[in-house]
Amino acid sequence: MDSSDARQALDQVTAAQVRMAESVADCPPWRHALFGGLFFALIGSISISSAVQLATAPFILIAAVLIMKNDRRRKGVFVNGYRRGATLPVTLLLVLVMVGLVYAAMKLRYGDYGLGAKFALAVLAFALATGFSVYWNRIFRLELKAGAR
Repeated sequence: MDSSDARQALDQVTAAQVRMAESVADCPPWRHALFGGLFFALIGSISISSAVQLATAPFILIAAVLIMKNDRRRKGVFVNGYRRGATLPVTLLLVLVMVGLVYAAMKLRYGDYGLGAKFALAVLAFALATGFSVYWNRIFRLELKAGAR
């Protein structure tokens, strides 16, 4: 084996790693929307009442587990958002934003606010969580591709 054969073999390995990275990081739009939907339900239910929050919680947890199982079935893996790497700051920022939305939801619950304001906050939670999911996935994909090279 000469140096050109070795270079060609390394290039093939790198190409395979890039394809694997793209496969693992491939996330369809509906998956991002489902993630956002979890936060729509969470923030919306918190803003309405304790009873609605308690009634909704099991469905949110079951939906999260089903999303995780679907990811494993489709890709063979589930990538935890709290993994080390370039995505961790994005995850932590999402957590901070959602804590702020939980605070706002509690203010709406105990204040004199109508369902319109509560729905608007839930829609905001959906939009932010969906956007974070898309952004997180983009950073994850870049990180995987960089590691494959």
